[in-house]
Amino acid sequence: MNLSGGIGLNTIEALELAIEEELKARDRYRELSKQADDPETRLMFEQIAREEEGHYKKLIDRLKAIKLMG
Repeated sequence: MNLSGGIGLNTIEALELAIEEELKARDRYRELSKQADDPETRLMFEQIAREEEGHYKKLIDRLKAIKLMG
């Protein structure tokens, strides 16, 4: 299945790309939390980073399942 609208990504490649982007987002929000000037902002960025980590884990699970189905 081609998901890319013409650029040639298959399902596995799309998931791998999404996984990479979730990790980048998680790391970006972690860094922003360290730079935050106030506790409320820091906590907000920490929460968003945890959400991105959750997305990453879900995508990893889906990728593993697809690879097992072969």
